[in-house]
Amino acid sequence: MEKFYSHDLKCMVQQICKRTARKLFNEGKDIYFLSSKMRFDNVWMPPMCAQKDGFSFSDYSFDQICNFYEIYNCDNYRGRYTHFFVKAD
Repeated sequence: MEKFYSHDLKCMVQQICKRTARKLFNEGKDIYFLSSKMRFDNVWMPPMCAQKDGFSFSDYSFDQICNFYEIYNCDNYRGRYTHFFVKAD
């Protein structure tokens, strides 16, 4: 998918599919979650960064984190599902 520059992260970011996000998360990479209708660099809802070895997500699987995010952050206004992003190399 297309890469773009994130002004908040000061690096290139690439959108990825859920399968690739799950694989990279299990490898220990940082995955960014964002509702489907939101822009990556917006003021109102910044993307959530999930790390496998992070303090708050160490006991949960990727699918559990994804479900938690969609329950609390996805709706008709912001988007019904999640887009996944990773820093491009």
